[in-house]
Amino acid sequence: ELAKQNPKLNSLQNTGLERSEALKVDIEWIKKTYSIPQVPAVGPNGVAYATFLKQMAAESIPKFICHYYNHYFAHTAGGRMIGKRLSDKLLNGEVLQFYQWSQGDVKQLLDDTRQRIDLMAEAWSTQEKQDCLEETMACFKYGGSLMVYMKPPAMR
Repeated sequence: ELAKQNPKLNSLQNTGLERSEALKVDIEWIKKTYSIPQVPAVGPNGVAYATFLKQMAAESIPKFICHYYNHYFAHTAGGRMIGKRLSDKLLNGEVLQFYQWSQGDVKQLLDDTRQRIDLMAEAWSTQEKQDCLEETMACFKYGGSLMVYMKPPAMR
């Protein structure tokens, strides 16, 4: 969504790594399969992080890219492993769409996207590169805050 709204992020459109549509399909499948009447609303940590990312994309592309990179690259690698275990242990072998990439080999998609980011970063000043690096802790803070939703509501 943000890549479409900000011309400075045009190179991050249509990477093949986009997961929104796959996630929508999976949510509908889970609702139907497990008779869940309504998807819960986005929690406060999710709203806060989304707001933060929108602000970051408007204010500092290098800082935003830190979040983009960490989520797409780290979570894609770890996510595939988690998705396989989830499928085997909880979903009777059903492979969710979120863990499938219809536009090609995910490793190649990651490499292509990494090249796009590297080209973008070549134009950054030394300070902007430092800003990107220093944003890493905020990335883990906000990303970690989302993990609370993996617990049952009574345990949050």
